[in-house]
Amino acid sequence: MAGSFGIFRQYEKVALAGLAIMAMLAFFVLPPILQMGAGAGGADPLAVSWTGGGLRESGLQRAVIMRKVMNQFLVETMAAAGQDPSRMRLADDEKDVVDTILLAKEAEANGIVVSNSAINQFLSEWTNDLVRPDQFDEIVSRIGGRMGISQQDVFEALRTVLMARRMETLLLGGVGFEGTTPGMRWDYYRRLEQGATIEAVPVVVETFIDKLPEPSEAALRSFYETYKDELPEARSAEPGFRQPHRARYDYLVAKAGVFREEEEKKITTDQIKAFYEERKAALYKAKPAEPAAEKPAPDAAASGETKNEPKTAAAESAPQTPAKTAEPAPADKGTEKPTEKPAGASVSRGSMRQVAFRQPTAEGAKPEAKPEETKPAASAPAGEAAAKPAEEKPADQKPAAAEFEPLDKVQDDIRKRLTDEAVDKRITAIFDAAKTDVARYGESLALWQVAGDGAGPAPVGPDVKKMAEVQGLEGGRSDLVNATQAFAAGGIGGSFEFALSREFGMRQQRWIDMIFGPGAPMLQAVTSRDVEGNRYLSWKTEDQPEFTPSFQSAREDVLRAWRIVEARPLARKAAEEIAAEAGSAKTLEDVAKARGSLEVEKVGPFTWLTRGTAPFGSAPVLSQPDGLAMPGEEIMKTVFALEPGRTAVAFNEPKTVCYVVRLTALEPEQSQLEELFLAASQDPRRLATVAEDDTREVYNRWMKAIEERHAVSWKREPGGPELR
Repeated sequence: MAGSFGIFRQYEKVALAGLAIMAMLAFFVLPPILQMGAGAGGADPLAVSWTGGGLRESGLQRAVIMRKVMNQFLVETMAAAGQDPSRMRLADDEKDVVDTILLAKEAEANGIVVSNSAINQFLSEWTNDLVRPDQFDEIVSRIGGRMGISQQDVFEALRTVLMARRMETLLLGGVGFEGTTPGMRWDYYRRLEQGATIEAVPVVVETFIDKLPEPSEAALRSFYETYKDELPEARSAEPGFRQPHRARYDYLVAKAGVFREEEEKKITTDQIKAFYEERKAALYKAKPAEPAAEKPAPDAAASGETKNEPKTAAAESAPQTPAKTAEPAPADKGTEKPTEKPAGASVSRGSMRQVAFRQPTAEGAKPEAKPEETKPAASAPAGEAAAKPAEEKPADQKPAAAEFEPLDKVQDDIRKRLTDEAVDKRITAIFDAAKTDVARYGESLALWQVAGDGAGPAPVGPDVKKMAEVQGLEGGRSDLVNATQAFAAGGIGGSFEFALSREFGMRQQRWIDMIFGPGAPMLQAVTSRDVEGNRYLSWKTEDQPEFTPSFQSAREDVLRAWRIVEARPLARKAAEEIAAEAGSAKTLEDVAKARGSLEVEKVGPFTWLTRGTAPFGSAPVLSQPDGLAMPGEEIMKTVFALEPGRTAVAFNEPKTVCYVVRLTALEPEQSQLEELFLAASQDPRRLATVAEDDTREVYNRWMKAIEERHAVSWKREPGGPELR
């Protein structure tokens, strides 16, 4: 033992350096390797399970990667066929990938088979037989070769997707818009075009919980067991006690324009001139001037013909005949063959090409003059004399040099460009320095954790507020929040970054995924930006995985949720009493005045469905009018089933408020709306997007039934689709 310690003391510095390197590797390199899945149970937990199967994290990641590769394969084969490659792109989020696997299992159970011949037939139709087999091989090799993905892997991924799609086709064949009745189309039209104005009295469920008896401990435990593995959702009527993945992060914000004024003052005239000379050929070429109308030659004017007059095809193809020496040819003799024709005098006007004006003239060609062709200049017709200077140009004359916008006209644009570049460079330098500080802290923390007891106090992380103050930025530290809360807070929550991948090209990566996504590392600074031009630097400082709390720790949440569920009937009963009191002759405001304790909201006009700012052709969404908290389908169905002056009750989507609603007006009125509907029936595209919503609802119910039958269980929240 003494000998061993002697050796350690002899090589103490080398050993400590090696230990530090191993600690850094363990902290920064090992977690991603383990997440990619070598197969160890502890490092590769089960992500999702179903009856008779499931996927661990590595298997799920592999399935998502295969979906991305297959998407890229379809895009590139389409492009190789000379067609629009954006025609089809399947979703590549984790849930859709798992749903596809389940649908393929359903298809197999129902006797659906997709053979190799069927896959080849699909590829043939996909590319219109314009892609050769060797091109398919080359595309697969280029996309998947670096990841060890073979053509057989791509074929199997295609087989799974095609089986799933055939199963979907069997279900949805009679559900689409084509199978809708006129009555259903009228209903779709009303949802889009008819607006409602209402009075609404909110009856809040929580105000009735004091009227409930205390639940027994057994009732609470049973309630907890029912919902303990469900994640809470803001708009869901069902409770959930499983705690979502949460994180805490530090962030710096470089506001758009915060350095602009300062950097703009530094821009010099010499910088502007240098920028102009360096980039004028690429940025500031002058736009070509509109060609001026040509003046007609005297001989042409005499004959009533101008160069701008249209000609027949035959006239354009026929050679032009010059005027006779003695006198101009009359218009009706323009087709007579002349006895004299000086070389180079004929210029076709049938094609408006600039090159026609640079053809060699008679002098440029210098043909051997014949005695009968030699004429005094004075005897030439006036029209030829006038046209000659424009036609006589040296054959080797070079085109005029490219012209550029003058500097004084573009200097403001140059100043803005130089300012933007300076601001971007400055922010990048600040962020790079902050990244170094974060990385240095991460290394120190890793060494401290490896050293264990006796290593002294833990290293202190970067002071983000001080960094922001010194650099003229904004900064802060978040609470422990989940992804939904971070996104809803705005700012950095909705930011993104452009990521370049050799496999999948340029794409947008959401900040939410960089911080909250599976395997997102701790203390790794990431940059992002938003649509307003603000830039962000952030790093995760704490990570709390998703978990199911014990009954005792969740008891307060369980009790509150139980009370809300149990108080709903009481809230509905109170709302129905208000509605009965209002009747059809009174307004809700009259009832409110009589009771003295009711709030009345005037809401509308609003339609059932709206597109908001979404482009034409996109599916509409449920309207969210001001004055109603989280309205759902129940409220919309209730409101638009009423006649003006009538009253009814309906819960909002999470069933936290029961509304008493009285319809005051519908616009346009029924007769006018019917006329508009008949006029719009010639173009049903807008209504087809409404039918998509019903189709989606049928599909979702069907998928839910499949998931229940297969007992699908996600061990964590599935990763969402990437922002493109």
